[in-house]
Amino acid sequence: MTIARCLILSAALLGACSPALNWRAVALDDAPLALMLPCKPDRAVRDVTWGTQQLSVSMVGCEADGATYTLAHAVVQPQDAAVVMGDWQKALYQQLQIPDAWQPLPGQVLVWPGTLELPQARQVQWRGKNAQGKTVYADARWFARTQGQQVRIYQAMVLAPGKPVVATALQSFVQGLQLR
Repeated sequence: MTIARCLILSAALLGACSPALNWRAVALDDAPLALMLPCKPDRAVRDVTWGTQQLSVSMVGCEADGATYTLAHAVVQPQDAAVVMGDWQKALYQQLQIPDAWQPLPGQVLVWPGTLELPQARQVQWRGKNAQGKTVYADARWFARTQGQQVRIYQAMVLAPGKPVVATALQSFVQGLQLR
């Protein structure tokens, strides 16, 4: 199973939340990051194969007001960080049926204090299709941070059916991402 499919399926499996946006701080037990989510989060860990590597991807997220808010992360060797991040983006791009042939996702380079300057560290917004062929809007951010002798890669994403998520909700989610 591709990581994108795993994340989308996991997002669907993450329990239903109240439709109201009820923001709360969420600390991750297995990563030095805290975030804000608009509903009670569910958590999952999935093993995903990338080329010849088997990675353990941890996910936290919930569904509120029709949109799915997720954060996923995995630990890789430093020399693999850029390739894994690019493969992760490619898999999501293909899963969401972006109409163009694969190319690096257009978007702004994303470098926050304490994160690595990698060409694959990006923030992107695009429109695609879900498995049922319905239009979905995605806003995703990929970033990485050195953690001891390894690198932790993060993907923060909001996926909304039919129309983009309200700007204030997206802003609250993004501003709530806090590296510790």
